[in-house]
Amino acid sequence: MGNYLNKRAALLPALPALLLGLLACVPAQAALLSAADQARLASWLGEGPLALTAIFTKTAGDTSVDFHHAADGKGRTFSLMQASNELGQTWLVGGYNPQSWSSAGGYHMTDAQSARTGFIFNLTTGEKHMQTPRVSNIESFGAYQTINDSRYGPSFGIGADLYVPQDLTTGGYSLLYSYSKPDLSDFYTSMVDGARYTKPNLTIGALEVYTIAAVPEASAALMLAGGLALLALMLAAGQADTLPGRGRKRAGSAPLFGCFDSLYNGAAFSVSP
Repeated sequence: MGNYLNKRAALLPALPALLLGLLACVPAQAALLSAADQARLASWLGEGPLALTAIFTKTAGDTSVDFHHAADGKGRTFSLMQASNELGQTWLVGGYNPQSWSSAGGYHMTDAQSARTGFIFNLTTGEKHMQTPRVSNIESFGAYQTINDSRYGPSFGIGADLYVPQDLTTGGYSLLYSYSKPDLSDFYTSMVDGARYTKPNLTIGALEVYTIAAVPEASAALMLAGGLALLALMLAAGQADTLPGRGRKRAGSAPLFGCFDSLYNGAAFSVSP
């Protein structure tokens, strides 16, 4: 009993690391977005922790009209999709739209450099493509941020740099133009497979769109406090389970407690005996 309590006391300094490990054990609500992917998107956006809410998930028979009905006027979003080429290779790609989607028709134009904050990305390869900046000879290239038309799914750039067709499935493509590098070294190539564009060659599978909100510092602190309180309860429960006459019921433990056990036993960190 004394050795058990000593181990629990030694665990206290590691509670923050343990909490992060426990959060990683909780399954993501969205089908496509893993915790690691969400962390990468937050890093690319550069605003700290984010709260993402799924507002559109493609289902059988959905078209661009359904996407716009769900996303128009909802503020900035991440669009995330599985894109497969004719060889059956699949990538997880998408884009950040800093403005609301719209069905008004035409492009959302960003002539000023300060407004060119959109980006498209390939989470499979770890690549991020910002809007092309205003530089000599190609000042207008990066001005075309998104396509706001009810006949298009979440599409970016004049290339189109990421194009989602009306049926949200067949005939997608990527042709870097408005999101190409300033030296144009990737101009007219696909940000999906890196090949030079020849024809629409992508089939869009699962597709999800998320609104974006920053997590306030106060909320983050409350979440941490709540997590630590949960851990205290778990520690107390674990202590009770090891009292004389009570065996630990590992085989019947709930998933979260099983996760805690694996972390405690050294998966996330080590605790000196």
